[in-house]
Amino acid sequence: MKKVLITGVAGFIGSHLLDFLLDETDWYISGVDNLSTGRMANIEQRLDHERFDFKEMSLFELHSLKEYDLVFHLAALPRIQPSFELVSEHIRENLMAAVHLIEIMIGEGHFPRLINSSSSAVYGTPETIPTSESERISCLSPYAFQKFETEQYLELLSTRYPLDYVNLRYFNPYGPRSFNPDNKFNAYSSVVGIFLYRAKNGQSLQVTGDGAQKRDFVHVRDLARANYLAAIHPEKLNTAFNIGHSSTMSIIELAKRISEDITFIDKREGEAEITYADVSKARKVLGWEPLSSLKSYLAESLQKNDSHA
Repeated sequence: MKKVLITGVAGFIGSHLLDFLLDETDWYISGVDNLSTGRMANIEQRLDHERFDFKEMSLFELHSLKEYDLVFHLAALPRIQPSFELVSEHIRENLMAAVHLIEIMIGEGHFPRLINSSSSAVYGTPETIPTSESERISCLSPYAFQKFETEQYLELLSTRYPLDYVNLRYFNPYGPRSFNPDNKFNAYSSVVGIFLYRAKNGQSLQVTGDGAQKRDFVHVRDLARANYLAAIHPEKLNTAFNIGHSSTMSIIELAKRISEDITFIDKREGEAEITYADVSKARKVLGWEPLSSLKSYLAESLQKNDSHA
């Protein structure tokens, strides 16, 4: 039986990965989270599972990875705008924490496969649409730069040490638990989750700029399956994969599908005009396909909102 570690297990994506692995595998799973952005409510129903143990701790308190066959690294401060303001904090959590994991591996001489959660933000506003992994890197925010730096450290250090890693460049995840109203950075959570929450609570949907910016939205369950497929691939990959739906929807179209009560606020700098994934590499190498539809998810979520009104 494989023993695996999920960092950031109580977060939006981490908790869904936990659900997927407990439901679909016989693996023993350890999870760590400092609960700075994750929350116990996301995993509390799993705490008594015989194949899951959880520790509330910082990654910097980890000193050994010897017992693990796989490490899924999801812990991060996944916020673009705050990364401009709280620079050193984001460097610590988004870069140095990942480097700490690598240093543990080097120190122990034990190299479990590392499935690293990266971001489509590394492309900035891409020149080629749809965007493949060969697109030039053009980071528009410290957050994006930290994600790319992590990828670069993995690539560079793998020339000296037998690192075994996969970088998954997520596009725009959505799904249950994506929005935490108690988080101080909630305004930068998944826009799908934010809009659904505001509509449910009778609040106006706030669209930045004119809303023409387009996003490739991918369901969190599809992300979890991509992590799993990267983990079980029989060969060492040491490369990056785009994980998106390979379609786009503008923010204004998204808003109009949810509510007629829309207001416009100033555009935020540091964010791409469009994200649109070419996922042919993930399809060919990992055998991964996005299965969920945003339009179906919105229809189901709005129906639930109406039934609970």
